[in-house]
Amino acid sequence: MKNQEIKEKIAEGHILVRSIIEIVGKPKDHIESALKDYLKKLNEQYVVTNEHFENAVPKENFFSTFAEIEILMKDTNDILSFAFDYMPASIEILEPENLVIKNNNMTGFINDLLARLHALNTAHIAAKDNIRFYVKNTAVLLRNFLIVLISSRPMDLKEIQPFMGVKEQDIKKVLDILIKEGKVEKANDKYKAIIKK
Repeated sequence: MKNQEIKEKIAEGHILVRSIIEIVGKPKDHIESALKDYLKKLNEQYVVTNEHFENAVPKENFFSTFAEIEILMKDTNDILSFAFDYMPASIEILEPENLVIKNNNMTGFINDLLARLHALNTAHIAAKDNIRFYVKNTAVLLRNFLIVLISSRPMDLKEIQPFMGVKEQDIKKVLDILIKEGKVEKANDKYKAIIKK
């Protein structure tokens, strides 16, 4: 799109936005491809007036790539939708210098923002509950496996550890709890399950 066409759109009420979209992950080819697909989708949904794509570079144990784009948005609601749907690293309003927002548009904007924040909060709470559930069940499995393992013969931590795939100090914490509960006993650094009949 030519500069004159962009200026005409801005005069009609459109908003020119610069944004950075960043993707971090592995492998390098995958994240570069994912960013190109992302940009293709953006071009189908919005009027992208300019884009610059960087090749992925190593970043700690991953690769990082980004694109800087300029987009013509119809209104502030478009900006909000873009922000939540595409989760850019940053957004900068380039033009117009001054925005005039009608109170009903601002009300809609704020309510949209609040609805999306509430949805994110609900998803966060559900994810925390799922994590708690899995941690609790994993702990129960670990306890049960430990009891079954040491019910066959007394074992020390070094003998137990290869079967568990967990650090010795973490196994010891579980065994200490099981000792307090009266399910395991320790003699000469060896642990043995107490089988109640």
